[in-house]
Amino acid sequence: MGAFDVAAINSRRAQLRSSARLRVAVGAALLGVAIATPAEADDRALEQVTIESSTIVVQFSCPMSYVSNYPLRTGDELRIELQPLPGCRPQSGIGETLPVPADNSAGLVELRIDQSLGSRRSLTLHFSRTVDFLIRPRSGLTGIEIALTMRAGRVKVESAEAPPRPSRNSTRELPPKEELDEILANARTAMQDRDYDTAIRLYTKLLEYPEHAARSQAQEYVGLAHERKGDMALAKAEYEEYLRRYPDGSDIESVRQRLAAIVTLDGASRPSRGAVDSSPWSITGGIAQDIRHDNNTVTANGITSNGVGQSAIDSEADVQVKHRGEIYDFKARMFAGYIHDMLSGTGATANQVRLPQAFVELDNKASNWLGRVGRQSQSTGGSYGNFDGGYFSWQMRPGLRLGVAAGSPVQTYDASVSHDRTFGNVSLEAMGVLPGLDVTGYVFNQQTAGVLDSRQLGLETRYYRNGRSVSTQLDYDLSFKELNSVTLLGSWSLESRWVLTALLDHRHAPFYSVYSALIGQPTTDIKELISTLGIDQVRQLARDRSALSDMVTFGVQRPIGEQIQWGADLYMSRVGGTPASGGVAATPATGTAVGFSTQLTGGGWLVDGDVDTVGVSYTTRQGTRSISTYFSSRYPVGPSLRIGPRLQVSHNSGSDPATGTSSGWSLSPSLLADWRLKHGSVQFQAGYEHATLDSSFAQGVPIDPTLPPTTDQRTSRYWVGLGYNLSF
Repeated sequence: MGAFDVAAINSRRAQLRSSARLRVAVGAALLGVAIATPAEADDRALEQVTIESSTIVVQFSCPMSYVSNYPLRTGDELRIELQPLPGCRPQSGIGETLPVPADNSAGLVELRIDQSLGSRRSLTLHFSRTVDFLIRPRSGLTGIEIALTMRAGRVKVESAEAPPRPSRNSTRELPPKEELDEILANARTAMQDRDYDTAIRLYTKLLEYPEHAARSQAQEYVGLAHERKGDMALAKAEYEEYLRRYPDGSDIESVRQRLAAIVTLDGASRPSRGAVDSSPWSITGGIAQDIRHDNNTVTANGITSNGVGQSAIDSEADVQVKHRGEIYDFKARMFAGYIHDMLSGTGATANQVRLPQAFVELDNKASNWLGRVGRQSQSTGGSYGNFDGGYFSWQMRPGLRLGVAAGSPVQTYDASVSHDRTFGNVSLEAMGVLPGLDVTGYVFNQQTAGVLDSRQLGLETRYYRNGRSVSTQLDYDLSFKELNSVTLLGSWSLESRWVLTALLDHRHAPFYSVYSALIGQPTTDIKELISTLGIDQVRQLARDRSALSDMVTFGVQRPIGEQIQWGADLYMSRVGGTPASGGVAATPATGTAVGFSTQLTGGGWLVDGDVDTVGVSYTTRQGTRSISTYFSSRYPVGPSLRIGPRLQVSHNSGSDPATGTSSGWSLSPSLLADWRLKHGSVQFQAGYEHATLDSSFAQGVPIDPTLPPTTDQRTSRYWVGLGYNLSF
């Protein structure tokens, strides 16, 4: 082999080794390039999960938009389709998990994120019981919130004599329909705001009228309000009254399920007094560990090179200590991880310690204030990531909460504390401004190297009522006098079982800040850059590094029968270019991408308990056209083992250097198996990816420009992963 061939192979090996998340170009992100930031946490998409009462919040390391979910409202497994936005890296075939504490209030057993159709990702949550759920986006689209209603599971049911059957004789004259509708709307708002006392009062009022159209619903929901409040005996009595009075009611099955769950709990699962629940202290947590390996091969112009994308052990642990008191509740949380690179020699990366969360919290229930100090996360007030510092909130009066935070944003998840930037923000949240409407306003101020980094003014709204939800977010930088982002995400449930969704997102990525001027610079010290160039030139560099992106999505979902859900969406996206300045090369615009996707998801197609998805997507952009088909399934093998084959086939015509896409085919079969344990699970995954391309780009990574143009290129990649989750 000549010197030229050796140099060519070494060049390609270096490219392969430097990218731990290589993917075939025709399966690359819909939005094109991922826009880098001065400092990046790691390659993980899942950042952390927080479970409080009946709410689960999953935070991502980059913004991702909600697309759809299956099933729509009820189940013991929830699958949420997500579309990555600018700033997200392409995900490898190996999925990710997070540890989940045992016996958490939501009944969550496991969650993981995997590749899905095209560039999308699928977030899957498994529960120990059937739940009702409502999905809401988090501010900044850096997370998603799942509000739950428990239908079964381990909850505390006090010993008590069964209350007498509710008396439902009418004691009021029937008012006009408009007044009934107003009472019902206010009761629903109270349920949404978790003001169960108010909901019980309003639903009870509806039950004191003679028979009317909303009376059966009021009978069911007064029981549900008691159940959510924890008054299981009263909930049981109300559900029994529903069955007695409305034996042919439209919600008879759901009421029977709730009643059956309460009866089971009351008879068999009720903890005895003086047992473990008598202690005000509790320690819960979980550990997760994954061993990952992938290997890449590129053959171009007769030259073959091999490289390892990753070979590492990823360990995560989440421990929470809580104390419940009459006035004060105490909580401490430590969520840490360790990534051990099993490679050695040239190109091996240093082992990495991750510390996303480490804080103590005190909640004064009498005065309605909460304080938290340490490494934590915030999704309101203009701060959408983790930070080291303090947070204080005070519910000034019902429906009005003041929040204050200050500290330093976390640039990397290691255990060190950086003070390159410091911030402070103040937010005011008004809940129930109108029935179903919450509004939050905030001011965010950040300093770096003694100068103003950014100053943001923002407004967030969330509306949910009668199956219709709309979330909006607006962020404006007062320092740069530029709009950072405006986002609208909405869904509309129609009586005919249709669900319509829409997303409109316009943003700069990254948001305007002086610190962004470091992108592409030889120094990582913003103070040094300011002293060398001056603040005015640095601010201009920061402007130049922020690209403009737009995304619009319109979707529709509808159940077909009892076992299939159909969904489709039409989307448009584009990412603008950035100019050359400060020694940093220009970034070309990706052009406008327009696409369409549709998929069917269902259960019980082949055997009882299976979950199947089949979908197809089509995208066109700047003379390129891509089509992808996707199939995934999961089959139960006995009570504990599930096996899930997957297959994605993609074809791309036309090449685009701006996005690194190439003409050709790609094929990617994979297999996921999980074995459920009493307090955890074991997962195994393996996959293979093969592509035949015609371009000078290898999986989105440019070939050395000194080499001859590539006209025939074959890439292959295989990966394996083995991991487990244990909770306590």
